[in-house]
This record gives sequence, C-alpha cells and structure tokens, in this order.
Amino acid sequence: MAEPILRVEEIRLAFGGVEALRNVSFEVRRGEIFSLIGPNGAGKTVCLNCINGLYRPQRGRILFEGNDLSGLRPYGRAALGISRTFQKIELFSGMTVLDNIRLGRHLHMKAGLWSGAFYLGRAGREEIEHREWIEREIIDFLEMTHLRDKVVGMLPYGLQKRVELARALALGPRLCLLDEPMAGLNLEEVEDMARFIIDINEEERWGVTCLLVEHDMGVVMDISHRVAVLNFGEKIAEGTPEQIQADQLVHQAYLGEEADVFTSRR
Repeated sequence: MAEPILRVEEIRLAFGGVEALRNVSFEVRRGEIFSLIGPNGAGKTVCLNCINGLYRPQRGRILFEGNDLSGLRPYGRAALGISRTFQKIELFSGMTVLDNIRLGRHLHMKAGLWSGAFYLGRAGREEIEHREWIEREIIDFLEMTHLRDKVVGMLPYGLQKRVELARALALGPRLCLLDEPMAGLNLEEVEDMARFIIDINEEERWGVTCLLVEHDMGVVMDISHRVAVLNFGEKIAEGTPEQIQADQLVHQAYLGEEADVFTSRR
C-alpha cells in the first residue's frame, strides 16, 4: 500500500451558523486517483479550497507529505507541489493559450515573470527554456499545438477546460486538485479529459496524484482507485468504486438523482 501524500484530519469549517465541513478526515495515497463525490452543496469544493489555502478550517489540520499546511497561503502550498483547476474557469481570456499556461510556471522562474516577458538577459534565456518545456511537455501532450497562439476567450468551452488543466500541469505538481473538470463538456470532450487525467496519473514522466471532485459518476467509477462521499458536510462513506456503489447510505444521499447515477461509461 502506497504512503499517504495528503492527510485531511478532522477539519471543520462553518460560515456563520452553517457547517460546511464537519470533522472530515481522509487520506490520499501517493500515485492514486482519489475522488470526492456527493450531492450539490455537500462540501466538496469547500474541502478543495481548504486544501489549497483559499479557506482556513477552524479546526483540524491538513498534512501534505508530512508538512502541516496551517498558515501557508495558496502560493506557499503551490510551491510545495499542489496545483488545482477550478469549477468555474479561471483563465485570462484576453491572453493566448501559451501565455495562460506560462503563468502556471512562474514559481519555477528565478528571474521573475515580468523580466522574462521582456527577454532581458538571463531572464530572457530562462523564459525561452520554460516556453520550450511547455510546448514540448504540455501543449503536445494535451494535443493543443494548433491552439498555442489562439486567444483563450475565443476558444470553445471544452478547450478552455483543457487549457486550465495545462496551466495546472505547468507547475509540475505532485498533487493536482481537479474541481469538476468534466462539467459542461460533451461526451467526446469528457472521454478526452478522462484520458488525460489517467495519463498524468499513470505516465512516469508525470506521476501526478489526483484528487478529483466530479459529478459525472460514470467517469468517477471508471478512473478512480478510491472514493469518499460527502453529504451535508460530513463524510458518510469511503472505499473502492465497487464498495461505494453498493453502499446504502450513498444511495440514500443521492435520492432524487437519476437512477443510474453510478453507471460506468465503459
């Protein structure tokens, strides 16, 4: 059994009198795709926001590779190797695909982002090296060579989702938080995104551990190693996809959802 790369221990977060998370605990093992599911409003995105530092739990702690993340801001957590995508696309719509992806690489630039933008001395050489790495390792991998110079705001929604994944990969993460990467995609785009997630998890050059929040249960059950279920801010189940599909508490939490909510796409 692989060692945990992430430990979430008894975290609690409330907004006013409403508990968004209530004593939630789970571990994500190195090298796995771990999915966090639940009905709308269950606390899934709130949990991701606690992990990457946008929210601070009022109780409990989060450990990444044994390091307590308490007190670290989002950029400090990114520097440790935690990247993420967002439920609502957070790209710079007036910038090109390449420049949006390049922003995800800025923590690796010793000379500073803006110095590199003007190609000044060593900063310029460093900028060229990072651009070449992005084009070779990310743009080719995500099949976006023909899009590199396109303005992001002019792209279809599905391709913008792919650019956001590319920016998260530009950090060179060890853990990637994926917040509903399939939302709003058509069937072909969902299949492509699922394939990319499997590849970044399994290919040796990436080897990224993934924490996935997703409503497409077919994808979750197909690609996840383990799954945890939240409902009204509490964890109600955790296990393999097969165990989750057989859990009666999980079925009760999804009452009102479509009957075949757990149907595999295979």
